[in-house]
Amino acid sequence: MSQPMKPAVALLAVTLGLAGCGSAPLSFVEGMPQTRADGTLYPVRVVSVDGAIEFGGSAKPVQLSPGPRWLVLEAAPGQGARSGVQKSFVFKVEPCTHYVLAARRHSPMDADWSLVVDRKEPVQACNANDELAKAKQSDGATRAAPSASSPQ
Repeated sequence: MSQPMKPAVALLAVTLGLAGCGSAPLSFVEGMPQTRADGTLYPVRVVSVDGAIEFGGSAKPVQLSPGPRWLVLEAAPGQGARSGVQKSFVFKVEPCTHYVLAARRHSPMDADWSLVVDRKEPVQACNANDELAKAKQSDGATRAAPSASSPQ
């Protein structure tokens, strides 16, 4: 005869079960460049994705579903600048991929910058076919993105 589950154990089991359903996308973007030797690279903050404001910024990776995503990014200010400069990009997100983005300036005094992918690596234990299927299911809810440039 089995004993009934305690409420905390039952809640944990339900939470783990829902997490296994895999409704969350497994592609990520963040804005802290890892290449320390390149002095032309600056951090970027993710301001919004597909029109939805992001509050994590460059401090933590932002989860994205695969496909074209409209990103608004803000580059950290260069020397002599008081604030960062925001730009809008349409960025093609591949399934099961972690991107580290950066702003490249020709000079630390330049306000203008271009978007570069500092690092791109696969997300472990991620099935690209499953992620593409999830993205297709959610495409009906995705807003149309305005035209912009893409670094890829």
